[in-house]
Amino acid sequence: MRIGFVTAESWSSLAVDDHPAVAALHARRVEVEPVVWNRPFDASRFDALVMRSPWDWYKHRQAFRRFITSLADVRTPVFNPPAMLARYQDKTYFRELAALGLDTVPTAFFGPEELERLPDELARRGWRRAVLKPSFTANAWGAQRFEASQVDEVVRLAKAHPVDSEWMLQPYVEGIEAGGEWSLVFFGGRYNHAVQKRPKPGDYRVQPDHGGHSVLGEPPPAFIHAAERIISVAVPDALYARVDGVEQAGGFRLMELEVVEPELFFRLHPDAPGRFADALLARLASPLR
Repeated sequence: MRIGFVTAESWSSLAVDDHPAVAALHARRVEVEPVVWNRPFDASRFDALVMRSPWDWYKHRQAFRRFITSLADVRTPVFNPPAMLARYQDKTYFRELAALGLDTVPTAFFGPEELERLPDELARRGWRRAVLKPSFTANAWGAQRFEASQVDEVVRLAKAHPVDSEWMLQPYVEGIEAGGEWSLVFFGGRYNHAVQKRPKPGDYRVQPDHGGHSVLGEPPPAFIHAAERIISVAVPDALYARVDGVEQAGGFRLMELEVVEPELFFRLHPDAPGRFADALLARLASPLR
């Protein structure tokens, strides 16, 4: 059996975090081959394609959208399913999750031509600190944390930023600087492990490119239950998923539901690679896939 791990040019030997998953699949007599998403490739050579590390996509947003769309025509099984990838590639999915009754960080959306409304919306909601970011981006690209008094400058900078999606306005979650952000990882709909992602002092961005770091942790049971509900309601058929959230108002609030190309922190949990491999092979063996 041969599995294609979809990646990017810069990770053409696969991301370090995926190496344990490759080893687990090799131990189960499965060959894994990197597939660079924006190079031509023959999907029929593989028994499955798994989205893993196409992490330069936000620099090629229109091409990545076309790539996601093209996966619907591939006869080889794709994980996660192409329809799910298309639905969750853009964070406007927050609207759908809110309609499902899930607890998300409060969010207001603006088209690029509507940014002049941002000061009024900020005042209406009474947010003294906020974050503005594109809905179709990654690695905090284009994000701005600001005080309400700085909103006019934020609007000016946002107008100058190249964006082909909507903008998201959210209240700044003060606790992220002290408590970080939780990422809860699921395989085949079952909770496996969690990491706590912390920003560097004075920052709010938890990504390594911005000085953040991640450690294995055990979230409160209530957070696990909340993440399990999110999975069961929104993406029960996901092979892999990562629920990112923070503590706010005494509960767990969803920041992102990552089902396209999330880092799964295989390197931090000894059982994660094998459980992922088993979930993938079970899905391939299922006549209902």
